[in-house]
Amino acid sequence: MAKQTDNDTSESLERRPEARAFKVEDLLAELRRGRMRIPSFQRGIRWRRRDAARLLDSLWRGYPIGTLLFWETSAEAGDVAFGTVHVSGGARGDALWVVDGQQRLMSLARVLLAPAPDKDDFALYFDLDEMEFVPPPTDRATDPSRHLPMTEVLESERLMRWASTHATNRPERRERAFTLGKRIREYDIPAYLVRTEREETLREIFGRINSTGQRLKDSEVFDALHGARGQSRPASLGQIVSELASTGFGRVEEKLLYRLSLVLRGRDDVGRKDEGFRLDGAAAERAYRDTADAARRVIQFLMADAGIPRYDVLPYKQPFVLLGKFFHLYPDPRPRSRELLERWVWRGALTATHRGDTVSTRANLDRIKGKEEESVQALLRLAMSRPESPPAVDDAFNFRFATGKLLVLALLDLMPRDLDNGDVIDLGQDGFPMPTIIGHHGSGIDILRSAANRLIHPHRPKLRQRLAEVGDPAVLASHGITGEAAQALRDGDTAGFLLQRADVLRDHCEHFFARHARWDENDRPSIAALVAEDESM
Repeated sequence: MAKQTDNDTSESLERRPEARAFKVEDLLAELRRGRMRIPSFQRGIRWRRRDAARLLDSLWRGYPIGTLLFWETSAEAGDVAFGTVHVSGGARGDALWVVDGQQRLMSLARVLLAPAPDKDDFALYFDLDEMEFVPPPTDRATDPSRHLPMTEVLESERLMRWASTHATNRPERRERAFTLGKRIREYDIPAYLVRTEREETLREIFGRINSTGQRLKDSEVFDALHGARGQSRPASLGQIVSELASTGFGRVEEKLLYRLSLVLRGRDDVGRKDEGFRLDGAAAERAYRDTADAARRVIQFLMADAGIPRYDVLPYKQPFVLLGKFFHLYPDPRPRSRELLERWVWRGALTATHRGDTVSTRANLDRIKGKEEESVQALLRLAMSRPESPPAVDDAFNFRFATGKLLVLALLDLMPRDLDNGDVIDLGQDGFPMPTIIGHHGSGIDILRSAANRLIHPHRPKLRQRLAEVGDPAVLASHGITGEAAQALRDGDTAGFLLQRADVLRDHCEHFFARHARWDENDRPSIAALVAEDESM
């Protein structure tokens, strides 16, 4: 008999799972009635249209597609979205929560139940000549009888109407359409229904199912084991990501929020797996709430105090977790602490102290404890050394590296303006525009690959020509370009233009980094902390 650990919450099911088969038409009928529910702890959509096409092809050919696993239990009233398919479900005691098979069920719903043939990203048609599933064809108007929308096949009467309208004179296509519809509707999908009052048992089953095959990410396992079934918010790490994106900071990675959640639960040994660890319902809800609150405070600090406006320009990710622990312990720190933390963020970025290996992360986490200002001082001591040189403007630029992100932050500090209308550029959240000014096409001139040859500006044709035509000195200055450099560009002296711009940006970067790191200023704590320390002696 297997030995149980202290954290083992396993139980033997009083009722064995019911093995049954759902015909596709019956399964989707239950879905439309609001019985199928997708728990918030499930993975987000990973499949794409091509995956859905392979699934439908398997149904058409009679291939096995695996077994579904449902948890039959109660559910609150709520709406469920499957792409463009929206279902309202009332409160019920026999809801079927999808434990395993979410991607397959989502795909079937989006392909077969979409309100319009072409509106969903998973939309598929069946080519009745080639007998294959294809995206919405652009030429179907010329021969509407060849391509059958998959939204027409789930109901035999609806399919009959389509065939009568479009394939009356093509009996071979008409027959294939009816054969397809019958095979899809009547395909039996095997499923297990688990009935248990203990959510922990369901979580254990889910964890065991996903311990083999394609392994889930740690953050996904955490959501699977601890995500809320009800309407509480936040109910998953993915939900936290979406809510944080509304701040304008961008989409923080789930794996980073997962690490933060570990740290906030006291599991500071970030280098080891969080295997076998379980939280009860109240503790799990608190873990999500604490993670979301700490992350919001970190984002507010990075944007307002540290001058880092977006997640994709954060040079290193390690400070996000460390700051999360700090703001969890000290949610409203003194202004002096915030000022010193800004220095720590920038000093660690400029010296690569924040590069994020396990040893340095643990060393930093261990210093965040006790009194607020003592924690700040302890962090600062780990980022005391100055870099030998700041990020070089004339080195090869690569946005993926920390030095590239630091240079971008310096360029953003200039408040770059649109070359056409002079407005400050709104970067939005979709990608980061960094076009080159002068194409190099394999040239060996190093400065052509440097930040001096990059603009923070939307991609537009003839960018070099547009730049040469700018007459407003303020617009040019917002990109680190002097009047002399602009004239060199107009005269065709591209090397002179880039060298002059590099000189301007080098000087700007030096002052920008010094302003944030404040290497030469005193790092003493606040006067209030010093007075309190004297009084306690």
